Amino acid sequence: MRRLLGSVVLIAALLGFAVTPVAADPPSARVVLSFDFSDNSSPPAVSNGVFHITADVLPEGTRGVVRMIAIAPAGAGVSNLVCRFQNVVKSRVDCGFNFSVSGTWSIRAQYATDASSPIALTTGTNIRVGD
Repeated sequence: MRRLLGSVVLIAALLGFAVTPVAADPPSARVVLSFDFSDNSSPPAVSNGVFHITADVLPEGTRGVVRMIAIAPAGAGVSNLVCRFQNVVKSRVDCGFNFSVSGTWSIRAQYATDASSPIALTTGTNIRVGD
């Protein structure tokens, strides 16, 4: 199990995903969040409009909630997009964002043991949105 978790963290680091514990004491089981795109061979990119982003929660069977926030490009003049807390189901959470402007959006996934608990873990990536 430790080798698998170490491999997952190494792969996530190589793909440019940051896993940063936010709380002093993370959940008892080491939780790892990663983004799941259909093609990891190049940086994620999408045209303006709706795009679904999936956050994988490891190890499998981890309970809790995840919310995602899409932070608008600087100077875009639009609000950040928030996908409310959702229960982790089959180690995944999916959010659909409607990107209205082009630019590089910062995507943050936040994990907590439940919606009223403090955020225990945050991970992030960037996504390029074009016309």
